[in-house]
Amino acid sequence: MSATLFRARWLFADARRRHAGGGVLVVGGRVARVLANAGAASRCARSSGVRTVDLGDCVLAPGFVDPHAHLDLTVLAGRLGGSRTFAAWIRALIRERSKLSRRALVDSVLAGAARLLASGTTCVGDIDSSGASEDALRRHPLRAVIFREALDAGQPSRTAAALARVSRPFPRSSRRSPGITPHAPYTVSPGLLASLARLSKRRRWPACIHWAETLEEVSWLRHGRGPLAALLQSSGSPGQSGLDSIEASGLLAEGLVLVHGNHPRRGDLERIARAGAVLVHCPGTHRFFGREPFPVRKWLDAGVTVALGTDGLSSNVDLDMRLEMSLLRAARPRLDPETVFDMSTRAGARALGLSGRAGEIVPGAHADFCAHRFPGSPELLACGSEDLLDALTSGTSSVSGAWIAGRAAGGAGEIPPRTSESRPADAE
Repeated sequence: MSATLFRARWLFADARRRHAGGGVLVVGGRVARVLANAGAASRCARSSGVRTVDLGDCVLAPGFVDPHAHLDLTVLAGRLGGSRTFAAWIRALIRERSKLSRRALVDSVLAGAARLLASGTTCVGDIDSSGASEDALRRHPLRAVIFREALDAGQPSRTAAALARVSRPFPRSSRRSPGITPHAPYTVSPGLLASLARLSKRRRWPACIHWAETLEEVSWLRHGRGPLAALLQSSGSPGQSGLDSIEASGLLAEGLVLVHGNHPRRGDLERIARAGAVLVHCPGTHRFFGREPFPVRKWLDAGVTVALGTDGLSSNVDLDMRLEMSLLRAARPRLDPETVFDMSTRAGARALGLSGRAGEIVPGAHADFCAHRFPGSPELLACGSEDLLDALTSGTSSVSGAWIAGRAAGGAGEIPPRTSESRPADAE
């Protein structure tokens, strides 16, 4: 079984375990040992005689885990504006997406996957509404949980077909595993939602659902009013909150990923914390729609695991977790870098059911990591690890390489940092 020792000036095993001059011994695509200093790394190299890869002046860190993406929408970058109502944006999205051929959807997934890898993401939870992601990522190096999407718009005539599509056997591989995603409480009937909850539990697939994203959604679910009423005229409002519908279906449990959560009701945070579900916040999409700052501290203080995601390029400007971290820190400057980095790595892994296997460099984990350099401030590498983590979570690193299962992943290159000059003005 092949073994390789990776060494770097700095090794960040996770947000808090940061080592100067450390190394990672990789055997069979997994982390076998973490060497905490240069001396330990040198002794390992001498005693074992393994192949050594010295990455030099960089920070070797776990690859980012993006638990919520829509890679098949990558091709829609710049086509939709966020200034319209959410219902109008949905109509525009449906219209633009309907123009895409199967080949275009597959190519869109591949383009999105390449951007994720190039910016340091090695694992993604992708929403697959057509099967394009399943096809495109079949032989791609990116580690992925592919969430098959189901919705019936509240129409019983569509329920059986929606359930059949997501229930078919999933051809697993070493890097691809299945998940299931009812689109949202306002687009999935109670019957389909309950069936999907049973399917998720029976097959032990993680589940993901968009929830409480807009006041338009909240208004329609509770009262059947607002801009979504015209869009959903063929289905009736359930007359209850989205979380009530999710809980009634049996879906609210550990293994559920709730996406957005911008408008929870009183007590929702505590219910979610008790259930052990994970919330995904997407700062780029939040900015795209000009939404109020997200109260992340309230969620964390309630005991909810919060992860960061990129969403899709139909509502974001990039698929770069460095940008998501920097946007969150700009909106919430009192949030410490350790928490932000954790939200981009270990929290995402928990959302995907990959705790201990992704988002951190620990024995037994997949050897998925990336190298960060700081060409604009090379002196940072001579500073303490706190300064480096501060810079990394502020989006100022350059990703010079990514490895998945210990192998260099195609698509990673010298990707420059996301500077403030290259971003639109922060709407938050």
